[in-house]
Amino acid sequence: MGHTANVRYVAVRRFFFVGSTGYLGNQTAHWTIFTTIFATIFLLFNTSMYYSVFFSKTCLPKRLTTLLLLAATSTAIGQDLRYSQFYLHPVLLTPAATGVFQGTIRVAGQHRSQWEKVPVDYETSTGSVEWKAVVRKNNALSVGLVLQNDRAGDAGLSWMQAGAVVGVAHALNNNHSVSLGFGMAFVQRSFNVTRLTFKNQWGGDAYDPSLATGETFNRSSQLAPSLSTGGQWHYQRKQTRTQVDVGVGVSHINKPFVNFSPTSYVLQSRSSAFAHVYAQVRENTDLVFFAEGQEMAHAGEMVFGTGIRQIISTGVANESYLQVTFGHRVGDALIPAIQFERNNWTLGLSYDWNISTFETASRGRGGIEIATVWRKVPVPPFQSKICPLF
Repeated sequence: MGHTANVRYVAVRRFFFVGSTGYLGNQTAHWTIFTTIFATIFLLFNTSMYYSVFFSKTCLPKRLTTLLLLAATSTAIGQDLRYSQFYLHPVLLTPAATGVFQGTIRVAGQHRSQWEKVPVDYETSTGSVEWKAVVRKNNALSVGLVLQNDRAGDAGLSWMQAGAVVGVAHALNNNHSVSLGFGMAFVQRSFNVTRLTFKNQWGGDAYDPSLATGETFNRSSQLAPSLSTGGQWHYQRKQTRTQVDVGVGVSHINKPFVNFSPTSYVLQSRSSAFAHVYAQVRENTDLVFFAEGQEMAHAGEMVFGTGIRQIISTGVANESYLQVTFGHRVGDALIPAIQFERNNWTLGLSYDWNISTFETASRGRGGIEIATVWRKVPVPPFQSKICPLF
């Protein structure tokens, strides 16, 4: 079969069977622990220390490929993209997060590069834009667009998802707000068969790409619709920076079919939940807590962490924050992160230090992640971003 074919087999097999830090890992989601985290956060913060910030408008043998694709549909297709700085892009976890921010427009982007040359790298990018279209008294309607893309492996197996989201929010009082969201997207998976090698292309002495592969595929690209929904709760107290966001979401609720071979495969539903907390402890200091969990078929993950946010400067058009956090993806990675916020801009940087069983090959190398968020706030931020929701 030859050295080239063996190397390509190992490379593709690791992508399909081991998973990557850009996908939901093949570990069981510990929902009992995660539920305990949510319950703890609720008990700690279910007091009068909240205020409403929600909607301010003013502030490679024969059949090898077939076997690999079968593995892909049961494992890789059973996984979605993920990010360590999920709290900067919550609309990826639930469409109910659409419009849940200070301002009228939010544009966010994230890029993740992981496991470079182990033996292939993984590049994941996501972008979104949200707009508060209608705000009437205690109600708001927001719409948005989301684009996700990932490419990895010798065959350039790619995942692309593009769609629209809608969020409807209602302020229960000055402290509480709840929202519901819905999304519809088109999911595309594709690969480049010309970048793979097969047993039939071994000429006896050397690999000959001109030889027929002996493989038959219905197609090398598949497009399917996907539906999502979710809910979110926001709680914040006036004249403080303490706030809590808790959200849940379900993606691919229609379980779309993805078909590369003569057999169709179902893209399983993905359940997500997250919590993000800022607790003001001093005039210029906040504690940060976050937790997130996802489950999709037999794949899952749980992330939790904490940190500190410090106000560097204040004043009209001169407000700056520095946030440093440390997180842990259970059984997979340690995640140091830093975010810098200046007026309407936020820039985040994180790194996943791999501690899973794949550390032998990765040598601890995980993934570097960059996130950028911009918000349009009609009135320049001031007073440590204490703004009314509606």
